[in-house]
Amino acid sequence: MNQNSATLTTATGAVALLLSLWFLVATWSNQGLQRNLQKQQDEIQTQQLALQTLQQQFQAQQQQIDSGAQLANQVGPALIRDLAQLQIEHKNPRIATLLKKYGIEAKAN
Repeated sequence: MNQNSATLTTATGAVALLLSLWFLVATWSNQGLQRNLQKQQDEIQTQQLALQTLQQQFQAQQQQIDSGAQLANQVGPALIRDLAQLQIEHKNPRIATLLKKYGIEAKAN
């Protein structure tokens, strides 16, 4: 084996060693980035679950509000008419006061 061949072999070995070290460092760095990414994805998923829970609560509240509004629209006017009719028929001052409290004055037709 001559001097040039030994130098070439040593240089090739050194390059292989440097490439191996570079690959090792790059792998460690990549693993760190993957851990950070996984942590961020976990945080996002937690926030999405919390948001989904809030949306479900909002929908439940909205359904209650809608049900109440529907009931008020169905029953409210009929109840006011019936109270006004009772006040007229029985000349009840308490019912008249209650109706006036809400701006309604019952008059006979």
